[in-house]
Amino acid sequence: MKINSQFAGGAIAAALGGFAMAGVAQAGQLIVNGDFSNPNEGGGWSLSNSVPGWTNDNGDIVEIGASGVYGLGCYTASCQNMEVNANTFDTVSQTITGLKVGESYQLSWAYGGRSGGGPQALNVSFGGKALTQDSSNGYANWALNTFDIVAKSSSETLTFASVDTSALGGLPSYGNEITAVSLTAVPEPSTWAMMLIGFGGLGAAIRSRRTRVAAAA
Repeated sequence: MKINSQFAGGAIAAALGGFAMAGVAQAGQLIVNGDFSNPNEGGGWSLSNSVPGWTNDNGDIVEIGASGVYGLGCYTASCQNMEVNANTFDTVSQTITGLKVGESYQLSWAYGGRSGGGPQALNVSFGGKALTQDSSNGYANWALNTFDIVAKSSSETLTFASVDTSALGGLPSYGNEITAVSLTAVPEPSTWAMMLIGFGGLGAAIRSRRTRVAAAA
C-alpha cells in the first residue's frame, strides 16, 4: 500500500511557515540602521551630517566606519559601527515610533572600546530613563548589553551619551563604539502558548505519519 506523504509534508511545511511568520511579526526590528550598514564605508570611515535613523544631539556630525578601523572585529554582517565620539564627547539618539504602551520589548547593543582612546564612558537611556553606563579603558573588544523594557509611550528615544573623560585622559574624538543596536517585541505568553500548541500538533502529525508508514511496511 502506497502512503501519500506529500499531504503530510505540505501540512508540516505550512505549519512551520505559519509559526515562522508569527515569530517575525512579533519580533520585528524597530531600530533603523542598527548595524550602521548605511552608508557602506567599503572598509573605511566617514563623518556625515545625516545618517539614516540617527541624530547627533549636540550639533556635531555622525561617524560611521568599518570596525577594523577602530581595532575591533566584525560583530555584524556589515562589519561597521558608530563611533559616538565623532569630533567630541558626542550624544547620538534615535526616536522609535509605533510602540505599544505597556508592552515589553528587548533592547540590545554591542559596546566596544578603542585602543589608544584612554578611559571612555557612555551613558545609555531609553525614554528618558537611564539604563546603564558602558565603559572602557582602551580595550578593543565587544560587550553585549541586553535589557527588557516596557514602553511608556508610543514613541520613545534611545540615547547614547558620551561622558567627558578628558580629565582622566580620555580623548574627545576617539572612542565609544556601538553596533548591533536592536529593539524587538517580546512575544506575549498567549502567543508562546499558541506556538507550543501548534508544535504539539505538528509532532502528533509526524508521529501519525510514521505509524502509517510502519503499518504499510
